[in-house]
Amino acid sequence: MHSAIVWSLCTSLNSYTHGISILIDAGYFIISSGLFSIALMIGLKLSLSNQNPPPDARCGAVCSRCSSFLKQHCPSCAYGPEAVRLSCPLYVCAEKKETLCTECPEFFQCPIYRAHKKTCPFENATVLADTLPAGGYLIHEQTLDASLTAFSDRIARGDMALLILRQSPDILSEWPYVEKIPILYLQQTIPQDNSLDPTNLAKLHLSIQEFFKTAPRPTVLLEGLEYLTVHNGIDRIAKFLHSITTCTKECSSRFITLIDPRVLHQDELNLIEAELEIIQSQ
Repeated sequence: MHSAIVWSLCTSLNSYTHGISILIDAGYFIISSGLFSIALMIGLKLSLSNQNPPPDARCGAVCSRCSSFLKQHCPSCAYGPEAVRLSCPLYVCAEKKETLCTECPEFFQCPIYRAHKKTCPFENATVLADTLPAGGYLIHEQTLDASLTAFSDRIARGDMALLILRQSPDILSEWPYVEKIPILYLQQTIPQDNSLDPTNLAKLHLSIQEFFKTAPRPTVLLEGLEYLTVHNGIDRIAKFLHSITTCTKECSSRFITLIDPRVLHQDELNLIEAELEIIQSQ
């Protein structure tokens, strides 16, 4: 039950072939694109400890960490009515195979998963109010706390996630679930396979866009918007954010970023806020 997924998003700097191929070998998935490369091992396992929390949902959502379960707005698959569970094609399929969707060798190619992952029979108006609909979001904060809270909740709900960082990954030390996901770094000085030049907005945009198109239900968190603004100027950043937000609607995905409003002039901040929905940090 403790299989692993290795994601490799591979780049070829001499090629503009952006087609995505999926290779499956012994429970490992390799996603190849013409953008960048990440090799990451993600352990996907049941959550069965600590005072009988609910097991993970068959679709891969971690009910025990989901804000809707913690607020008692959703019973989770484990504790909810059986008839509701059986109305979910993902649950029925995974139950029959005695697995989780995320551990199934057909995961990335599964038409049932792609068709039904975006909805849940346990969702209601209250549950939907707990989370973020598809779109682009901005959080005003000096730290990553509120951003990572929103991001982690999407991961708990079963989203495939990508984190783009300007800072050191040490900032994730208190977020053990987040640090297991793919990370890209905004940096110029030490180019690596999983780094992006902050001056190359086109490549950053394409990286996010292809992730939106590839992952069954994607969420991206970008930290370093101020850094990108310094390198590219506010007008280019505003256009970049507008295009990314458009992509979120087309791909039913979520883009979250943050900014410290003290570091920008008010007119610059206004341009950024015009492109994203503001989330109030707690």
